[in-house]
Amino acid sequence: MTFTVSPAPPSRVLDVFAALYGTPAGDLGWLEAELRAAWVALDESGEALGALGARPSPAHGMELMGGSLDGEHGEAVAQALVEAARADLGRVYAFADGLMLPAGALSGAGLREVAAYRMLAGPTPTAAAPGPEGVTLRRLSDVPDLATRLDALGTYEDRIGHHAVAAAAAEEGAGGFDSALSLIAVDAEGRAAGLCRAAREDGYLRIDAPGVRPDMRGSGLRAALLLGVCALAREAGFTDVSVESWGDTPEELAADLGLGLGVELENPIYAAGG
Repeated sequence: MTFTVSPAPPSRVLDVFAALYGTPAGDLGWLEAELRAAWVALDESGEALGALGARPSPAHGMELMGGSLDGEHGEAVAQALVEAARADLGRVYAFADGLMLPAGALSGAGLREVAAYRMLAGPTPTAAAPGPEGVTLRRLSDVPDLATRLDALGTYEDRIGHHAVAAAAAEEGAGGFDSALSLIAVDAEGRAAGLCRAAREDGYLRIDAPGVRPDMRGSGLRAALLLGVCALAREAGFTDVSVESWGDTPEELAADLGLGLGVELENPIYAAGG
């Protein structure tokens, strides 16, 4: 099969993304504004076989989104797209996402597995862990200051798979998270040290793995935040939880598994330096 891969304006790939993600192209205007570069794969008749877009990550170059539409030659199309993006951008990463961006295409383009997105689930843990000295855990609902909330959200930004936090994400109810069931950590100077947010779902509480300020990692704050939110979940009557993480370390994964949670879903993250 013969096809070509070439750069394209971000607006050009929205129709392909709509087909890939099963979303109307008109709903993807927000994504066009985030993309800094894009590429499209076309067959000899000019039909799109796939597309990639790149959006910036605060600490990991560019995330590649999209992939191949072609089932029969999908891996070859996806690999060619990733190779073109890597040649243009250098430092990139992508989630191995089934047929759109197969792991074989990413490794064939010179990327290697470095982390993962995971969803863990199980009975609500009953353990407890003290926070580090000088740090106070408070319900997010008790800290309405948006600047402090935004600083807490920023504790995720250096982890692969996360993006620069928009101010709107700090607002009450953003992302469906329940501030009364979420915890923020504040240090002795009143600065945000960490965050663990939770959202009510049908029959369980969905938790984002805690974000912890880099200088506080290894202090026990992550466990204190996660188990503190689990305590709030039990008080609210939730007997089951899920925990979603992006780019957690092997040690953090082991700690979560040690709480009796099991991996329900895992998408590896592949990256290449530049």
